[in-house]
Amino acid sequence: MAAAEVIIQGRVATLAGHDGFAWTEAIAVRDGRVVAAGRAADMEPLVTARADRLRLGDEHVVLPAIIDAHLHLRAAAIASQELDLEPALTLADALALIAAAHAERAATGERTGWILGRGWSPDRWGTWPTATALDDAAPDRPLALWSHDHHTRWISSTAARLARIGHDTPDPPGGIVGRDDSGELTGILYERASVLVDRAIPEMDEGEVERSVVAYAAKLASLGVVGCHDPGDLVTTHGVGRGLELYRRLATEGRLPLRVHASVRAEQLDAAIEQGLRSGEHVAPVQRLGAAGTGGATRFRFGWLKLFADGTLGSRTAALLEPYEVHPGEQVPAGGPAGMLIVPSEELARLTRRAADAGIGTQIHAIGDRAVRVALDALEASRAAALRVMPRVEHIQLLDPADRLRFARARIAASVQPAHLRGEAVQARRAWGKRTANSYPFASLMAAGAVVAFGTDAPVESPDPWPGLAMAVSRHDAAWGDETEPFEAQEALELPQALRAACLGPAIAAGEEDEAGRLVAGCRADFLVLEADQLRGAVTDARALATARPLATFLDGRMVFRSAAFDR
Repeated sequence: MAAAEVIIQGRVATLAGHDGFAWTEAIAVRDGRVVAAGRAADMEPLVTARADRLRLGDEHVVLPAIIDAHLHLRAAAIASQELDLEPALTLADALALIAAAHAERAATGERTGWILGRGWSPDRWGTWPTATALDDAAPDRPLALWSHDHHTRWISSTAARLARIGHDTPDPPGGIVGRDDSGELTGILYERASVLVDRAIPEMDEGEVERSVVAYAAKLASLGVVGCHDPGDLVTTHGVGRGLELYRRLATEGRLPLRVHASVRAEQLDAAIEQGLRSGEHVAPVQRLGAAGTGGATRFRFGWLKLFADGTLGSRTAALLEPYEVHPGEQVPAGGPAGMLIVPSEELARLTRRAADAGIGTQIHAIGDRAVRVALDALEASRAAALRVMPRVEHIQLLDPADRLRFARARIAASVQPAHLRGEAVQARRAWGKRTANSYPFASLMAAGAVVAFGTDAPVESPDPWPGLAMAVSRHDAAWGDETEPFEAQEALELPQALRAACLGPAIAAGEEDEAGRLVAGCRADFLVLEADQLRGAVTDARALATARPLATFLDGRMVFRSAAFDR
């Protein structure tokens, strides 16, 4: 469907108002935007006779398209081309995958090139891996493998040698070079120590990166996702970041296949200020509706400054108000008994204030309750109220109840990723004990009036938003077994709340509540068609939502994905 005008008639959830779906009968679309919503008969005078008509029956529903509030787009596209260790249930499984990749490369005559990958987990394996194990599986091969949470790197001895990481290499600020009791390198780089190996890894050809991003965007469209907030390259670069350069180029040429708000890291802040980048503003020339179908504006806006208060639960580097629970046989966390602050609180406050003074909002990664408190302190003091975008805290996996109301009072968005709970419930109970009652506090945040925005954190998790939505509503995953109790069921959301967090919450955080996330007059015509049974099933069994898939996805009123089962 390529016309500039269309009427969509059926059961349409506009997400107008504050509660529920707010159903209507039809919407009229012109030039990529909704011009009205209401009775089908009232829509006809608003379009010409040439307009397309999409008439849907009771078996279908229309929802606003999903905006992923935390998806590393460029990094996820690159990671999709790398070695995936997520299927490895044990260290032996991982080493077998690594040895197979090494042998496959060697068979083609490529014996010394880097192997990059991600997805290993010491919690899943019950042990930490070593450089020696990599050296045995892939002799003389440089390897750098991200953990599942992308906060720890497992490297081979060859990689350490090429990166000039040795016995005398000091820990960089905010990072730890893993060493055993005798001072020997373990092959584990915690947090910012990963930058030590980045300098030795050859960069991927940008043409190949571009093709990967376009392909990845097509995958997102098939899942009902038409926009994302990219919190910055996982691997930092000079200047304003490779991601910004890529999105600017694609947007300028009218080839950006989805909407992107992209952020910069601390080391890129000076360059962003020098270039005059301001949060929420277009980063490429505004284009009129034409072949690119951009609805009167570029699809690329500048996002936030991304800062890190702490690490992660998986790496035991999340900063806590009280120490981790350490069980017999477990190592004391590398970051200390209560985790670690990656950036000192004074520096967080300074950077946040400097960014706000330049018109740039800040998003702060904070997983532990101490880190969340430090992040809130910095954002409250930043004088960011006049910015187009909301300041925001990312992840919030553990929140002290005393800090709940601060989000709404200071108008700070809560950017959370329900998918993390699927794999971390057992870890949370083990590491936090009774404090798990305050973990992944989706319902508490909403009840306190916070703007809650859902994301997936891909490539850390799958970019599929539907399992996360199911987790937010059920607080349970099918993989746990039916006999397992929901995880802190008091924090479960109602289905309309979860969908608003996936569609409207990200738009509000980006200052675009009048342009996106709803299907009301003036908003972009970004929507998806879903089987009504999938939504009805989710009301009675929230886990059914995990397998939901759109039949069609529309961006700027144009179909960008169509399932073979959709015959309209």
